[in-house]
Amino acid sequence: MKYMVTGATGHLGQHVVKQLSKLTSPDNIRVGVHNPAKATQFKDAGYEIAAIDYHDVAKMTAAFSRIDVVIYIPSITYLVKDRIDEFENSLTAMFKADVHNLVDVSFIADQYNNPFQMAGYYAYLPARLASSGLKYAVVKNSLYADPLVPYLPELIERHNIIYPVGDQAMSFISRQDSAEAIANVAVKPYLRNKGQNYLLTMSKNYTMPELSYIMTET
Repeated sequence: MKYMVTGATGHLGQHVVKQLSKLTSPDNIRVGVHNPAKATQFKDAGYEIAAIDYHDVAKMTAAFSRIDVVIYIPSITYLVKDRIDEFENSLTAMFKADVHNLVDVSFIADQYNNPFQMAGYYAYLPARLASSGLKYAVVKNSLYADPLVPYLPELIERHNIIYPVGDQAMSFISRQDSAEAIANVAVKPYLRNKGQNYLLTMSKNYTMPELSYIMTET
């Protein structure tokens, strides 16, 4: 099997490539990068590099050529239409390249009444894929835990945790744990070929007082 990881130089993408390499030979992994100049670490390690552009169907089709499973990590744009257009272009390229298997990286904010500005994209994804004819799984991350420590100086200055959740608890996941789950879904057909939806969280949710206590101790 040949695997393609899009957005491989991003924070999550790098972890996915690392975890995937534990489950299959690096020879079976192609890394999709928006800027090949930033992919020297992968090139030096012997990975196959492919330039990608979510707005260029021809370039994406070439990048997906001879690929069995695409692990799609979306861009960081915060415009719903742009994110949908990028995904539709990628789907078109997958069909042209005769790729039939997809692991799509999504986010917890897919509820119909979620006010997050990108919720429309995350709600669109599972319905769009259900009609695509692909074998796929959607992996939904909760909030990344990794930025919490770098966030500390700002929180100390604010004297407050500023997540707008009132008295509710929040779910987190580390990028490393997320990547491990994504890699396992990708290499095991029974985990990704029936339209599964997975939600990745840690074993415990945290209220803001609980999180504030942990951050203060840190």
